[in-house]
Amino acid sequence: MEKKKSEEELDKITIRLPKSKKEMLIKVVEKSSYNSISELVRAGIDKELNLQIYRDNLDFIIKEIDSMLDAKLKPFIQSQRKINAKHLRTSAINTYLQGEVLHRLLGDDMHKNFISMLNNARKKANYYINHDTKDMTEQDLYDFYTIGEIYRNE
Repeated sequence: MEKKKSEEELDKITIRLPKSKKEMLIKVVEKSSYNSISELVRAGIDKELNLQIYRDNLDFIIKEIDSMLDAKLKPFIQSQRKINAKHLRTSAINTYLQGEVLHRLLGDDMHKNFISMLNNARKKANYYINHDTKDMTEQDLYDFYTIGEIYRNE
């Protein structure tokens, strides 16, 4: 008696099922831990209601997971940008040194043009490296990652 008082009051609902479904329910009850068809049906209803609640909250859950992923990945992305910037500076220095070696070995008449192009590229590289990427447009970010290619508006 005490157990029934602590539980929520139950309302009676009648449903009509084909005999084959009723027989299936009886077999399931016999093989499961449920004591009656009513318990089995209540458990099924509870599971379906829980599924509907989760479906209703799915958009919220997706947004929360997305924001958590962004928070976890942000430091990684920033560290990758720093590594990219360091690599880019090293590459520019190596290119400059290569030009100097070629000039001294071959006495290239085009050395001044090469140095001018190299300085121009280094200025652009330093601009993109030192620029705050938060306010950069998608095109500027693209240019940052394709720094060695032809620049737009030139």
